Amino acid sequence: MKKLLFSSLLLLSSLASQAQNEYTIEGDVKGVKDGTLVSLFLTDGRVGGVVASDTIRNGTFFFKRNAGESGMDQLSLMCNREADFPPMSLEIYATPNAKIKVTGTNTLIYTWKVESPVKEQQEYNRFIENSRDLWDEFQRLAINMRSAPEAERKAIRAKSDSISAIIDKREVKLMQELPISNIWMDKLFGLSMSVKYNPKFTDKEEILALYNRLNEEQKASITGQEITVNLFPPKTVKEGDEMADSDLFDLDGNVHHLADFKGKFILLDFWSSGCGPCIMALPEMREIHEQYKDRLTIVSLSSDTKSRWKAASAQHEMTWQNLSDLKQNAGLSAVYDVNGIPNYVLISPEGKIMKMWSGYGKGSLKLKMRRYLDVPKREMSITQGTNDKIVNHPVTESTNTDILEVKQVELTDTATIIHFYAYYIPKYWIQVSTNAQLTDEKGGSYTLKKADGLTPGEHFFLPESGEAEFSLTFEPLPFDTKRFNFTEGTSEKDWQINGIKLTK
Repeated sequence: MKKLLFSSLLLLSSLASQAQNEYTIEGDVKGVKDGTLVSLFLTDGRVGGVVASDTIRNGTFFFKRNAGESGMDQLSLMCNREADFPPMSLEIYATPNAKIKVTGTNTLIYTWKVESPVKEQQEYNRFIENSRDLWDEFQRLAINMRSAPEAERKAIRAKSDSISAIIDKREVKLMQELPISNIWMDKLFGLSMSVKYNPKFTDKEEILALYNRLNEEQKASITGQEITVNLFPPKTVKEGDEMADSDLFDLDGNVHHLADFKGKFILLDFWSSGCGPCIMALPEMREIHEQYKDRLTIVSLSSDTKSRWKAASAQHEMTWQNLSDLKQNAGLSAVYDVNGIPNYVLISPEGKIMKMWSGYGKGSLKLKMRRYLDVPKREMSITQGTNDKIVNHPVTESTNTDILEVKQVELTDTATIIHFYAYYIPKYWIQVSTNAQLTDEKGGSYTLKKADGLTPGEHFFLPESGEAEFSLTFEPLPFDTKRFNFTEGTSEKDWQINGIKLTK
């Protein structure tokens, strides 16, 4: 009897503790269709995941949750876009025992009102109220964009950009008056992103003045470090440079360095648990790890918070080096100029950066490893006759693509034929422009005459291997040409291979 009573008391104590940790979110909105799905996202660092869903009935929805270990949950409320909602969400801050009320009169979810005793929510609301009229118009434009004809979208985007610029100015002015808080820091982070990525942003001096208000402790926080690298980008490394290194921690807190893995190739994998392609790539990485473990060390570097990194690692079996510098996007990620994930860096056994690329498609990692770890080194060779010249594996000075590689150049008095290797994601397509041409060192241009193995201007799908060969025939280069360029056009995205050498 005593044992049963003791167990009952423990259960009641546990239930009471959970109740004390609970918060509720009650919604009462008008102008929203019944049956609309409402999803609640929990944000951890820069990553979020759905933690609860409800369906709106008679304009109402309801959530009850326990607050996380930090004592405050940062949440985003989102409705399915099919119900005439903008692609935006409502920000909610929740703490234990908080009773939060959400009200709205339309589908402009970003400006639904949040009544809450949570201090952070009240601070955040002040920024919303500061520009409510503009945010409403911004959301209407976002909704209209979905159904607008292509001819009208440019004007809508321009108007949205104009509104966004005015909102930024209002927020800067408000931040000049307010004390520094977590909400204030998040706003400064957003503005620092505009400084970094928006070439039309004109308020950089005001943002720097706000940054200079931070004390050393605030600058040393994760958000502070991310703001710092946005406003003062570190020197980044590129292909051909020595690898950048740092203190890297495993899940047990032990310190490692990339230098520890010299002597083998190193594949850096910048990833996050909230990145779908990053997770999709894990099975292929496991295969690569097993296939090349004698020659290659895979080092996955998480950009998640420590708690989210640990949870994701427990969910996904990673048999290779699973590390983090615990700086999210402010550490090695910034030094390697990672602007999107998954992002990969292949490093030679001597510590030199060989290749850097981003994105994942099934089979693409195997293809990269085959290309750079398995392909024998190719030596340039030249065979010359009276009326022809053949250059095998010519050296090139620079290129903006690793999809194409020049296998051979044939020069005759009637044509110049370029034989290419092509490497790309298996079953994905590539396309060669009909405007492809050659230019010699004197500026002369030589137009494309025909192609073998593909049709210029049309999609060419790579086979299962991800490798193919084709050739392009151009007007004849002069026999005394020492080097030339191959280009598809003048755009940055057009393939360019410069300084293709025809002499040793």
